[in-house]
Amino acid sequence: MKLMFKYIILDDEVKSDFAFEVTADTLTELFRGAGIASMVAMVNLDSVKVDNEWNFELEAEDEQLLLYDFLSELIYLKDAETALFKDFEITIERNEKVKLRCKALGSQIDWENEELLTDVKAVTMYEFRVEKKENQWSCHVVLDL
Repeated sequence: MKLMFKYIILDDEVKSDFAFEVTADTLTELFRGAGIASMVAMVNLDSVKVDNEWNFELEAEDEQLLLYDFLSELIYLKDAETALFKDFEITIERNEKVKLRCKALGSQIDWENEELLTDVKAVTMYEFRVEKKENQWSCHVVLDL
């Protein structure tokens, strides 16, 4: 899939954690980019195969809480089901709340063939934000390692 977002790893922001920012034209692509940036903290994405999918739905009061829950769900799936993801197919709807449907594409962790980098424990609330300015969405995320 073509990347419709940009992410920047903020190496100098935090010493013992992993920080990144994502910008995208759509909220869906912002979430996709944040998911991929989170995986980049854990594994060399080129070493991840796509031979399985995980489907889940989430609902939250706003986009910021939904992104926090989305990234937390990815970390939970990594821990509970030893899964890593290469890409995401996401839809987001807004009614009274914001609802996300996700198909996470990846595989069970292949301990011998995947280049694992670090273990992400959690999403932090430190400087966590989702913003929309004009026609551009952005987020700032710090992951606890």
